[in-house]
Formats: sequence, C-alpha cells, structure tokens
Amino acid sequence: PWVEKYRPNTLEEVVHQSHIIAMLSKYLTNDCFNELPNLLLFGPPGTGKTSTIIALAKQLFQTQYKNRVLELNASDERGIAVIREKVKSFAQQSVSSASKSIPAIKLIILDECDSMTRDAQSALRRTMETEAKTTRFCLICNYVSRIIEPLVSRCS
Repeated sequence: PWVEKYRPNTLEEVVHQSHIIAMLSKYLTNDCFNELPNLLLFGPPGTGKTSTIIALAKQLFQTQYKNRVLELNASDERGIAVIREKVKSFAQQSVSSASKSIPAIKLIILDECDSMTRDAQSALRRTMETEAKTTRFCLICNYVSRIIEPLVSRCS
C-alpha cells in the first residue's frame, strides 16, 4: 500500500512531530539506547504514531530489526491468547548484542491496543513486568481512556 511505500525510515523523515522526535532521538545515542522506556503513543488516526515508532525501531535495531521487533495490530489480534502466545514467547526470547551500536533489548509494538480486551491488557501488564529487563513495549492507540491504568502507568 501507498502508506507502507512512503513510510519514513528514520526519525528525521517524520514531519510535524518535532517535540516527539526530539524526545525519541536521545534514545538513538549509544549511551542512552538501553534506557528506552515503555512508550504509549495516543492521538487521532493518521497523525504518524505508528510511522514514528517504526522509524525509531529501524534506526535503533538496524540490521537486527526483524529479530528484535514484533509488530502486532491489536485490533486484529486482541485477545488474551495472542498475549499469552505471541507476545509472551517473543518477550521471553533472549538477545545478545554482538554490536555496541544495537541495544540488547527487544521491542514489541502493539498498534491499536485500545481494541484489546481488558483480560488481554491485564495479561500484557504481567508480561511487561516479568520481561522488563529485556523487552520494551510501545502501545499505540487512538483512545487512551480505553487502556487500563496499570498499563498507562508503566509507559512514558
């Protein structure tokens, strides 16, 4: 699709989000990239939330993007089984950083997470807690009011 073809590949290519780009760019430096927090991006559809986080992930993980990033559209896969199977198993995989320019963490991007059931969100909260050392989560939604407070409180 057109959106995929012209999606930004770097944070510098993202437009109209300068305050967000400034905040995220600091995590691209070697002395900060392991400090990436769990993120919650919310706002109206079409404002670049998903494109921004994918651009960050591509820059952060470079050639290891496919091994270190799990992208899920939570509106398609919104139940507790997805959290237990896909998310938890990916989060539990160990990673080593053979390169000093790639962080020794993984990133799970959950787009449209406001479509997830409350049970799935609760299961995600537990996974976020148990895998905090090796996995970061980026929750993307249109309506932050549909996200349970324990998830919101674990994100920046």
